[in-house]
Amino acid sequence: MVPDGASTSDQQAWSDSSARAVLQLMVESVAEMVGFEVAALSVVIGDRLVTLAYTGPEEHREYVEESDPVSVIEPILSRAEAWGERLRFVTAEAIAGLEGRWVEVEQVPTDHADAWRPADGLLAVLTNDDGAVVGILSVDRPSDGRRPDTRQRRLLERYAAQAERALLTTYEREALVQQVAHAEAARRLVRSASMPAHASLAAVLRHTRQPLVEGFGAGGSWIQLLGQSGVGYARTGGGDRLELSGSLVDLAHDLAPTLWNEQRALVLTVGESPELPDEVHRELAALEVTHALAVPLGAGSECVGFLALSRFAGDPPWSAVECTAALEIGHDLGAALMTARALESERKLVRELQQVDDYRSQLIATLSHELRTPLTVIAGNLEMLGTLDLSPTADRYHAAMTRGTTRMARVVDDLLLLARVSNPQHPLERVPVDLRSVVRDVVALVESAARGQGLTLDVDLRDDIVVLGDPTELDRLLGNLVSNAVKYTLPGGRISIEAARRGNTVALLVEDDGLGISEVDQRGLFQAFFRTSNPDALREPGTGLGLAIVASVAERHGGRVDVRSRLGEGTAFTVTLPAAAPDDGQNAVEPGFTTPSSAATSTRVQIP
Repeated sequence: MVPDGASTSDQQAWSDSSARAVLQLMVESVAEMVGFEVAALSVVIGDRLVTLAYTGPEEHREYVEESDPVSVIEPILSRAEAWGERLRFVTAEAIAGLEGRWVEVEQVPTDHADAWRPADGLLAVLTNDDGAVVGILSVDRPSDGRRPDTRQRRLLERYAAQAERALLTTYEREALVQQVAHAEAARRLVRSASMPAHASLAAVLRHTRQPLVEGFGAGGSWIQLLGQSGVGYARTGGGDRLELSGSLVDLAHDLAPTLWNEQRALVLTVGESPELPDEVHRELAALEVTHALAVPLGAGSECVGFLALSRFAGDPPWSAVECTAALEIGHDLGAALMTARALESERKLVRELQQVDDYRSQLIATLSHELRTPLTVIAGNLEMLGTLDLSPTADRYHAAMTRGTTRMARVVDDLLLLARVSNPQHPLERVPVDLRSVVRDVVALVESAARGQGLTLDVDLRDDIVVLGDPTELDRLLGNLVSNAVKYTLPGGRISIEAARRGNTVALLVEDDGLGISEVDQRGLFQAFFRTSNPDALREPGTGLGLAIVASVAERHGGRVDVRSRLGEGTAFTVTLPAAAPDDGQNAVEPGFTTPSSAATSTRVQIP
C-alpha cells in the first residue's frame, strides 16, 4: 500500500532537476537495497502531500500523480503500529473508513505467518527539528512476500534518516534562495533609487526607505549619518516619522565605527541584548520593537552612517543570510551617501566596489542553489553504501553517485577560478608565455576524446606568439574553448586551432563545424551559468561557467574574446591578447617542448 501524492502549482520550490534526480535515485536505492518492488517519497508542500519520486509498476504512476490533503496523515499515523523511530506499519483494518486514497499493489500469495497483504503499508515518517511532518517515505510489495525482518527495518530506518536530511536540506536551501532573492531585490532597488548623479543626502534617505522595509520584511527603518551632517531618518513601515531620543543617536555614533572596523552586523533582542543600556531597552520596548538588525554604512576605510531595521512580536528573528545581505547593503548605501558628496574619482571607486559586491552575492546564491542539496545527499548515500556488501545493481547506483560528486567538485573548482579571475583586487602575476606550448598541452588532453569521435584537428602555430600573463589561466582559457569544440562537434567533424601574431596582438582562433549558436543565445554566452536553449547542446553536461571564465581571463589579460557563429553551421571563437615585447619573450614559459627556430611552425594533426 503506497500513499499517493501529486505535482501541483505549489511545487515550484521543488522544480530543481538535480534535487529531484537525487531523491529519485534514493527511492530506487531503497527499493533495491531493502527488498521492495515499490517505493515512493511524498513531501508536504503547502497543504498537499506531493510525490516527488516513485519506483514501481507504471500502471500506478498516473494514479499517484493525484494529491491528498496533508490532513490525511495524522489519523493514519495515529492508527499505525510503531516499528522504530520513524517506521509505521498500517493494515487495511487500521485505515478502514479514513479519508484518502491508497494504491493497493498486488502481492504474490504466500502461506507464511508474516505474509504481506495487498492492503498493508510500511511508512517512514520524516520530520523537522520541531517534530512537524515534512514527508513520507513508503514501501510496498516485498520481494519475498513477507513483512520485513529486523535487519530490513534497520536498513530502512537508515535510508529514512538520509531522506529526512535531504528534504530538510532542500527546504533550508529554498528558504535561503528566497531570502537572498529578497535581499538582492532590496539591493537593486536601493541602488536604483540612490545613485542619480548629484543626488542630495535627503533624496537618498527618502528613496531607500521603502526598498529596505519591503525587501527585508521590516517594521521600520532608521538611517543615522555620522560626522558634520548628523542627519537622522527614522520611519515606520508605513512611512510615518519616528522621533528618537538622544541616547539612541549617541548609541548609533558609538556602535557604527566599531561595526565598520569589524565588518559585522549586530542582532539585538529587546530586553536581552547586553550591548544595549537599560534606557535604550525601555525606549525600544515603548516602540514595540522586539528584534533589531544594525549594520554600519560606509565605503573604503570611512564609516559614514548607521542603519537599523526593526521587527515586532510575532515576526521571525533575523537570519544569518539577512545579516550578510544587510551588511553588504551597508556598503551599497554607504557608497551612495558618499557619492552624493564625493568627487567624481570617488564615484568611480564606488561603482567598482559595488560590482565586486554584486558578483560575490551572485556566486554565494548560486553556490547554495547548485551544490548544497546534491552534495549533502550524494555524500550521505556514498558513506552509507560504502559500508555494505553491494550487489551489481547497487554498484551501479554507487557509481552514479560518485560521478555526481565528481561533477559537483568540478563546479566548485570552476566557481573558485571564476571568482579569482573576476576579482579586480586579485593581482595578475605576468610572465612571458609562449602560446604554442599552451596549444600543444590542450591538444594532448583532448586527443583521446577527439579520436573517439573521429574528429579532424587542424593545428596552425606561428612563431613569435608570446604574451605576458598567467600560464595556468591561459591554459584554462584555451582548454575551455577546445573542449567545447570537441563536445559540440558531430562525429566526423573538423576543428581548427590557430595562433598567430597580428601587429601588437596575438590572436587565438578555435573554429569548428559543429552545432553552432543562435543569435539569441550569443547575447548571454559569456554570462556565468548560461546554458544554451538548443536541445541538442543541452544533451551534453556542463555548468555554464566555461565561457564566463574565458571572457574573464581574456579581460584580465587586457584582451577580449569574440564569437562568430550560425546555428547548424559551426562556431569560431577568437581571443585577442596583447603581444609581449621582443625582449619580454626571450624566456617564455614553454614546459616540456622544444620548438625549431624557423620562421613559422604549422602542424596539421588528423585523428582518425
